[in-house]
Amino acid sequence: MKNKLILLSMIALLSGCSINYEHNLSIIAPTGAPSLAFYNFANDNNFATTNAPATLVADYMAPANKDVVVAPTNVGVQAIVKQNVQYKIAATLTFGNLFVASTGNDDDGVMDKDDYIVVFQKKAVPGLVFKSVYGEELTNAAHDVGDVSFAAQCLASGKDVTTETKDSVDYVLIAEPAFTNVLSKKETVQEYANLQTEYKNKFGVEIFQASLFVKNGVNADSLLNALQKDTDEVIKNGDLFTEKLTGMSDEQAQSLFGVAPKMAAKVTKNGNRMGLGYKRAKENKEGIDKFLSLFGIDATSEEIYY
Repeated sequence: MKNKLILLSMIALLSGCSINYEHNLSIIAPTGAPSLAFYNFANDNNFATTNAPATLVADYMAPANKDVVVAPTNVGVQAIVKQNVQYKIAATLTFGNLFVASTGNDDDGVMDKDDYIVVFQKKAVPGLVFKSVYGEELTNAAHDVGDVSFAAQCLASGKDVTTETKDSVDYVLIAEPAFTNVLSKKETVQEYANLQTEYKNKFGVEIFQASLFVKNGVNADSLLNALQKDTDEVIKNGDLFTEKLTGMSDEQAQSLFGVAPKMAAKVTKNGNRMGLGYKRAKENKEGIDKFLSLFGIDATSEEIYY
């Protein structure tokens, strides 16, 4: 996907937005759940998003041209350890938004290796979390459809839209907010499992999915405190997404955050299914190490923490 950097200077004046502290830190975050933590930064010219998370290391961390980079935890840590990028992990902002959904096609209602299972990004975070919970047998039997948009189409249609034969699908690994969107339109679709719950029940820790990395020598304490406050508040009151972004059209918000404010509010109010949160990384080394082990990454050293 062609890298798309969305700068706020392209957006008209916003009457309902405000940042909650003075700063001069340059920030880049991938669209989707990780960027939503910055809902209070929507008119901040130092904040930008990208819809090409695969280029975060090459475009921003390797040249160290951003003070703060939000990236998949495994990607950022691997870049520090293997490529010696000049950043430290400071905090985790998202803790998973993955669910297994039933199309209603399975007669016995129990997912097993004989069912037609669809998984998106089988070799990346979604697929590896699925594998950590359900094991190799089910994962090997699953069909990789690539992007979450295809998973949503499979769930809505009950067919594997990526195959010529359009095989009947029984279960789909899907993420929010795509899942809520399908649920609102298809009565036969049901939630089969919350992977965040299943993962925590199995390992005793959360899915440390996306984290904030601070460039060496940069003081981001004020930013971290602001983000902690903002995430705590929006989890309690999901309507803040719409209240804070009243000066931005749905199209502008969709472009910036990858999620329309109303949908972000709806999903957050329904049990925080976007997986937003805030945890200082250094205080949660054990959970981060467990998550990183899914990718074959050794236990982290204290040196990489902010």
